[in-house]
Amino acid sequence: MRDHRSMDRVAARVILWSLLAAGGLAPEAAAGALRDPFTFGPRTEEIEQAVVVGVLWDATHPLAIIGEEPVAVGDTVSGGWRIAEIRQDGIVLQRGGVREFVRLGQPLPD
Repeated sequence: MRDHRSMDRVAARVILWSLLAAGGLAPEAAAGALRDPFTFGPRTEEIEQAVVVGVLWDATHPLAIIGEEPVAVGDTVSGGWRIAEIRQDGIVLQRGGVREFVRLGQPLPD
């Protein structure tokens, strides 16, 4: 039985594929950048396009889209930043004792 977090990521992947297909990019073309939806736990690999593209808001299990990848609280993204919080208008990153807010459409800090 899957937990809610992994099911949310699968749902985010379906939404992302739908958006890509609507823009003329078939899901198969983007499949190389997609992560295995059956891999559980926080991520540690770096995401190539480090721009906050969107937020899939849910009060208990929010997800953010960075580049073409859905991420959740606790995931690690480029530059060693950890997703500390996901808000409706962006994400809060944390590295060491430093926290930084990144709005939708903005690149991640170095």
